Amino acid sequence: MRQLTMVAVAVLLGCASVPVEAQTAAGTGNGKARAPASEVGAYVGSGPVVVAKEVVDAWNYLYQYITEVEFVLCLEGSRQGGRIVIDGFRLARMEAPSSTSVRYHPCAADRYVGTAHNHPPTAAGGPLCYRSLPDRRSFEEDARAVVDVVLCGPDRYMWVLKDGTMGGPAREAEDQPAPPAVGSSPTRR
Repeated sequence: MRQLTMVAVAVLLGCASVPVEAQTAAGTGNGKARAPASEVGAYVGSGPVVVAKEVVDAWNYLYQYITEVEFVLCLEGSRQGGRIVIDGFRLARMEAPSSTSVRYHPCAADRYVGTAHNHPPTAAGGPLCYRSLPDRRSFEEDARAVVDVVLCGPDRYMWVLKDGTMGGPAREAEDQPAPPAVGSSPTRR
């Protein structure tokens, strides 16, 4: 099952890694999957971080089907008029993923703006929209990252900027306190 899930991720990420503008300019996306014309250029969010609708749709797909392990995505985008615009992503090179953490290699793309990772649903049903101590540490240590995103449910994610500004659909729906930090590790949780 895990191998099938990872194959699905690889196929989807091959499609999701091309920015919206590149797909639009190419017409067909050079063989990559393309959102319907009415959705190309559509963005979610109104604050300092906006995300292409097709990226949010891909996050939702991944969150729905990869439920046993954490994964990390290298976010691609740009700064436009005081906003961070996320318009694509690639799967990070990961090592040792588990249901509560994942180690990964640094992201290297030229348009890199930060990372996103999931918090898989738990059997206990506890809160998922929080940043753990390892989440905060890896973001602080990444000099190139300007945004950190936690995927924590269907259509639910939160983002944070280096200055501590937070937002996203999960933050707007409820302001959950972070659970107490447990230990320290160079991994994401």
